[in-house]
Amino acid sequence: MPSTPENSRSSMLLVEDCFASQDARFLEALRGVTSAKWLASFADRWKKDPRPWARQQIFAYLDLPLSCPGHQPIVKRLFKQAEENKDTELMGAFLAAFDTLVRRVRRQKWHWDRATRQSYTTERLATPRDTIPLDGQTRTVSTYDYRARKMITRQEPMRMPRHGRLFSQRTRYYLHRRVWRFFRWLGYRQPADYPAAIAPALKHYRDEDLEKGEHILDSWSLLNICFRGSEALAFKPDHIGLAEGHSLAELKAAPRFAKAWETPEAARVLHGVIIGAHSQLVRMWAMEMFRRVGKSLELTPVELLALLDHEDERVQQFGAELFETQSGLEKLSVTTWLDLLRTKNLTALATLCAAFEKHVTGERLALAQCIELTCARPVPVAKLGFRFLQARSISPDVTPALAALASAQCAVVAGEIATWTLARLGTAEAYNLNAVSRFFDSLLPETRAAAWTWLVAEGSLGYRDSALWSRLAETPFEDLRLKMVDELERRERQPDPDRLAQVWSAVLLGVHRGGRQKAKAVRQLAEAIAAEPARSPALLPVLVVAIRSVRGPEMRVGLASVMTLLAQRPELIDAVRANLPELKFTTEAATA
Repeated sequence: MPSTPENSRSSMLLVEDCFASQDARFLEALRGVTSAKWLASFADRWKKDPRPWARQQIFAYLDLPLSCPGHQPIVKRLFKQAEENKDTELMGAFLAAFDTLVRRVRRQKWHWDRATRQSYTTERLATPRDTIPLDGQTRTVSTYDYRARKMITRQEPMRMPRHGRLFSQRTRYYLHRRVWRFFRWLGYRQPADYPAAIAPALKHYRDEDLEKGEHILDSWSLLNICFRGSEALAFKPDHIGLAEGHSLAELKAAPRFAKAWETPEAARVLHGVIIGAHSQLVRMWAMEMFRRVGKSLELTPVELLALLDHEDERVQQFGAELFETQSGLEKLSVTTWLDLLRTKNLTALATLCAAFEKHVTGERLALAQCIELTCARPVPVAKLGFRFLQARSISPDVTPALAALASAQCAVVAGEIATWTLARLGTAEAYNLNAVSRFFDSLLPETRAAAWTWLVAEGSLGYRDSALWSRLAETPFEDLRLKMVDELERRERQPDPDRLAQVWSAVLLGVHRGGRQKAKAVRQLAEAIAAEPARSPALLPVLVVAIRSVRGPEMRVGLASVMTLLAQRPELIDAVRANLPELKFTTEAATA
């Protein structure tokens, strides 16, 4: 919809209202206003507003593309105010914003060689015509009138470019030289303050601002800050080019005011740039500088953790390199070590695990911490925790805590962990149904396979536990279900000293394949429980599986068997309620 005076006035009123109420729509409304005269007067109020919110909006405005028609006055006035106040933080934002205004494009030029009578092309950087015109700005157009036989000139409004930017090319070059002049003056007069003042500016550059080689060459201030002494660059009065025979791949850190960066304070500033920079080029430069000047700097565990947890893998690897050179690692607390081992970089983890094993003894770790490491997903951490756990002497009173190892997440060692753990939980002193059954419920097939191997091994306590087999009958994992059916079929045919083993095996097998023998076996189980109430904890779960069967006849037989059992053994009503909480007993039935 074309802009009208009414629309402009409503937009200005919206800006005023959003600015006064600190509304989040402020910048969106401001960028929709195109009246340069009104924006100039608004900028005078904005630059003097003492509210922290108003200042933050200036930074947010400069992070957006400077491509709104009529906004030349607002940019100039905010810039001059920051320069007058010697506001280094705000000048850093202008430095990055003005660097992105100058953007040349690659153009092909065709040539003809008369000697060889062949054509060839060369590539050059050209300045595009993308200046956004001012209000009312016109251009002179000349055309030849063939009838009058003369040139006719006329004025017409300048066209809006497709991807336009504010200011003419000459003004853009002037602005990014002027903002760099401010920091250059600071480097000469106050070199000790220069690194801390320039660091916030480096954090404003983004990868999308420097995605092409020509974009890097057009970043006048950035190259002066980081690569002024590089042999690969040729600095000229108005632009920067590549030196003869060199390429951008040869760029090495060679900053302006290099001595200002050779202090411990500057090294800590570089660490902040590595963590906070949004551009990979800036991070690589800061890491190269830190390797030169930060060798003697002792980083805190928090600072190391910030490097190891960075989203850039290069920074994570850099953090691992620094970690190896740090002194006093043996004094770090176990909690700090555990925080460091939560980093996402696998290469860094290998380094950290080796250092952990070297500087931390097993006596310093609690059993819960060993289990936490063993249950970790990364392979180096899981193997490290498992080694500590194997070397540990575990008393019988804490053995049940090993059941938490069923939650191991590393598939590479999960089977080995389950085998080692079940060998301890499966003893007569430590055996517990809830503990061992957790390994059959694991999401990792390696853990379930190791648990099954333990279950069917000779002498396994779980092999005789009908309650454990009842739980397996309801497993959602197909691999366990198929193994269980095969084993129950073999067990049903094989003679067993325990006559009831074949009975409950038939019940569980019937849940999966049906058959007339199942109802008979259910009645036999109920009779066995009535005859030997002491075996109810082992045999009641089997009856529960039968009652919950989806087949109506088996369910009715199971319920009838339970009620018959309760009629004979009323003292078992609490055990039945615990195993079948969905059954509701009336007062009469409970006291019958």
